[in-house]
Amino acid sequence: MATLVDTDGLDPADRRPGRVAELLEGTMSSRIRFPDPSVPARARLDGWDLGGVSVMRLDLTGEVTLLRTARHARADPEPVLSLAVQEAGTARQEQFDAQREVAGGELSFTEVSSPYEYRWSGRGVCRALRIPAARLGLPVDTVRRALPVAGTSPLYDLVRAHVTQLTRDVSQLAAEPLVHSLASATVDLTRALLASAVDGARGTADVLGETLLTRVRAYVRRHLTEPDLDAERIARAHAVSVRHLYRTCAAAGLSLEQEVISQRLEGARAELAGPGARSIAVVARRWGFTDPSYFARRFRAEYGVSPREWRDLARGEVLAGAPAGPGAPAAR
Repeated sequence: MATLVDTDGLDPADRRPGRVAELLEGTMSSRIRFPDPSVPARARLDGWDLGGVSVMRLDLTGEVTLLRTARHARADPEPVLSLAVQEAGTARQEQFDAQREVAGGELSFTEVSSPYEYRWSGRGVCRALRIPAARLGLPVDTVRRALPVAGTSPLYDLVRAHVTQLTRDVSQLAAEPLVHSLASATVDLTRALLASAVDGARGTADVLGETLLTRVRAYVRRHLTEPDLDAERIARAHAVSVRHLYRTCAAAGLSLEQEVISQRLEGARAELAGPGARSIAVVARRWGFTDPSYFARRFRAEYGVSPREWRDLARGEVLAGAPAGPGAPAAR
């Protein structure tokens, strides 16, 4: 985590609204406006990198407007989508000729490289993640048409819960070996939500059916370290039968059991290559393997070495200044 702005440690003169706005504008794409320059403002802005997706938490007290003008927008070469959960306070958002009130716990969607306004009075806290529009694989026009109606998508509640959990637990998740996989799941869910919002003619059942595999993969990535993650639990979470779940995976050429095991092995391998002092048995349990012998057999079958051999090899090569073997996790 990086604390980008924290006015609590500043002299009173530096807590003037104009100065606070300057500090925030130095790290955000928004312009900050405080209507009353005589009222002191308080702000804290923290940031994280979550596998190539940036996450920010802004805690700001005062009557404030975050805005982006057309002139500012023209300076941004690449569109970026922000998904923000209003943690405290009630905000008002305006973009693409649409206005809405954003209450606590609600999710808002903003294309931050286009003109917009987002404002509140009193104490407001929002947690946001930002995804480059290019990662969504959708035409920019489709993204912009989807944003005003994103709340009507059958996937809205699912994505809101996902973003809420992800931004709430970001400090822990950012340190996870499979953080890039979690970021990819977030992009996939967001893409599915936007596509379904634009195509309002499709019913809820159609959208949920077409996005089942995307939702299952995201669910698996969120719960990968939990030992009771199995087909029955996954099917129950998505209100489908186990048979239907297996049939959907098979149609996509995916073995659900192998997908879970492979991702768990990948996570354990990355952790074993790191500097932590956990024993191999503890690492295995943390990644959902309750039987150390089974874990060791599957690990050797997947990578050709035992967990201990892999740990010794990875640590030895890291100490020598070389990469930690084929497929070793990249340094962060």
